[in-house]
Amino acid sequence: MCRLDAIILASGLSRRMGCNKLLLPLGNSTVLGQFLSRFPYALFQKVVFVYCDQQVAAIALQYPVVLCNNPSPEVGKSHSIQLGLSASTAEDGVMFAVADQPLLTSATTQTLIEMFREKKAKKIIVPEVDGRPANPVIFPATCRSEFAELRGDSGGRQLIIRQPGRVCYVPFASKEEFCDVDTPENYQNVVTKWQVLGGN
Repeated sequence: MCRLDAIILASGLSRRMGCNKLLLPLGNSTVLGQFLSRFPYALFQKVVFVYCDQQVAAIALQYPVVLCNNPSPEVGKSHSIQLGLSASTAEDGVMFAVADQPLLTSATTQTLIEMFREKKAKKIIVPEVDGRPANPVIFPATCRSEFAELRGDSGGRQLIIRQPGRVCYVPFASKEEFCDVDTPENYQNVVTKWQVLGGN
């Protein structure tokens, strides 16, 4: 059994959206609410939720997460990652997830974790859709020191680029499941897909 934590990154500034994308309506909830309602908490020792908006924190409080406030989101993605890692204690690895993927299923997360176990917790596990990397990504605990060196908007992708031989890509067919709500167009696509799936 791998000892994993999850870090959900939810403190971005939503610059391309023009408003807080996590609070946009989706079904009978919000983008964030739908993501959190589908997240497989039982697969992790701890789920750390990094936020900067109090409305976002209020939604997250309804779920079994450890809240981690990011008072300076403008510093960049690296700061959010380092804050999340400071609250993580898992010995084998950590999965980084982004909170604007409301169509992501628990089965997909389970598949990624199973591959991490198969690789003896030594590989970076990256989902791949149409030949492109996606989120969430699982990193071995040995990557902690490298994350500590990141600055600005640098994130886990920098580690993947530096050590391609350490990366294990897991192909998935469902492109929509990995859609990030980064732009108004992305959001409309997710809303349409949600309606097709009959989501609530």
